[in-house]
Amino acid sequence: MRWCSFTTGQGGAARLGAVSAREESRVLDVGAWARSRDAEAPADLVDLIEASPAIQERVTDLVRSAPEDGLGWVRLDEVTFLAPVRSPNSLRDFLAFRDHVERGAKRRGTEVPEAWDRIPVYYKGNRRSIIGPGDDAPWPSYTSKLDYECEVAAVVGRGGRDVPAEEADDYVFGYTIMNDWSARDIQKDEMSCWLGPAKAKDFATTLGPWLVTPDEWSPEDDHEMTVTVDGKTWSRGTTAGRRWTFAEMLAWVSRDEDLWPTDVLGSGTFGGGCGLDLDTWIKPGQLVTIAVDGLGELASRVGPKP
Repeated sequence: MRWCSFTTGQGGAARLGAVSAREESRVLDVGAWARSRDAEAPADLVDLIEASPAIQERVTDLVRSAPEDGLGWVRLDEVTFLAPVRSPNSLRDFLAFRDHVERGAKRRGTEVPEAWDRIPVYYKGNRRSIIGPGDDAPWPSYTSKLDYECEVAAVVGRGGRDVPAEEADDYVFGYTIMNDWSARDIQKDEMSCWLGPAKAKDFATTLGPWLVTPDEWSPEDDHEMTVTVDGKTWSRGTTAGRRWTFAEMLAWVSRDEDLWPTDVLGSGTFGGGCGLDLDTWIKPGQLVTIAVDGLGELASRVGPKP
């Protein structure tokens, strides 16, 4: 299932949607379809993620019963997608791809830290600065080197604590594309002081366009990940290149700590999955598009420098 949050028109309330399994040109307005069946459905995707497993299963069955030529379908040109979760309970971003870490070590003239192979490390981002598909990426006033990062994110759908890695996949509601915008010059300063990143990341993180459930998409398969800037390919990688699985990452997060529905766990990017690795930098006004096989495309226009 491909779940989404969307609006129609200007300033409309967020609605729960399901993208057509047959074609990505239509979205089912789940609430409208439910009302036509004298049934109930959560108003928004966040409400569905936070609902009980029984409600999630009932709404899934309801959506699967909708005929492709029936009521409730909305054309894609009438839809504005929102971030699947606009204010998650938490935002954690990992460093899961070894080739990206190796490039960073080479830039620093050092080796990959021994601890990186022992624990899946992450930083905590700003859960209040999530932006969605089509939203412009702001250019912070304090940076001259704005960068993208091509990532996949898992959204947690069940609360838990001390979750074994072999059970952790059951706690994932779905997967989406994530662009971890980064102020690289500020990041370098922050991390030279042995803390961060913080201001280097906290201004914006883009998620979308929808959430794909684990029964339809697995990050352990070999899915191509690409980034184009103004239509030209800059980055190309695969989800299968990670050292750390989402199950391992989720299990580590939950050790002596609670997981909550809507927690977001980013994968980090692959080697070459950002401008820093390429020593090539985006400019104001450029269109950055991340595509991941099976998860769609996430496009963002870079805003102007203040």
